[in-house]
Amino acid sequence: MDTIRETYLARLTQDFKAMANLVLRQAQILKLQLAGDTTQALMDEMQKNEHSIDDMEIKLRDDIINSIVLYTPRAGDLRRIVSYYDTVIDLERIADTMDSISRRMQYLNRQDSIYPEYQKYAVNLFEFADSMLQNAIFAFLWADNTMARSIINSDEELDKLHHLSHKKLFEHEKTDKDHPYWIADILDLGRILYGMERIGDGATNIAEAVIFLSEGRDIRHG
Repeated sequence: MDTIRETYLARLTQDFKAMANLVLRQAQILKLQLAGDTTQALMDEMQKNEHSIDDMEIKLRDDIINSIVLYTPRAGDLRRIVSYYDTVIDLERIADTMDSISRRMQYLNRQDSIYPEYQKYAVNLFEFADSMLQNAIFAFLWADNTMARSIINSDEELDKLHHLSHKKLFEHEKTDKDHPYWIADILDLGRILYGMERIGDGATNIAEAVIFLSEGRDIRHG
């Protein structure tokens, strides 16, 4: 029975890693788009990966529920399975947010957009959120609560960076002549910056799941 249980949990970990790696690949694609890459192949890959992540999330959630029903896990195994369930949901939401940002970038990467004036702020914010995400996934896979707490502590810095980036949107006067769609651009950029902040929040959620996994303590909303 233990061998069957261990095999099942190992497969669950393997499938989770595959999903996490695909989400990280989405982050790489988005980083290229934020840098100005408008290659159609990148957009196509983003959409293909998004569908795959959705399928993975459904399969993993079903497997997690089945593991609880079939093996009635206890203590550490149950915490691990619950942590997987929460983290899979967070990863899927993060991927959805990246897909939304990618779609908006298709419009902002046109020639008359105001995006080049704010590109560095968007890139800096995303790199910060992406770093949190990478560290959160690593911390989860290795149950590293020290790294998890570091991620949680960096959430306040993310909020400050988001506030600063958003403030920059209204510091310079725009003209219809130079930027005929500047109002729409600002709205899109505002949503993009908010989405990046949400990616960091998702990483924080994963870090909190690590604390639950390694210490058995639920620190959400604390």
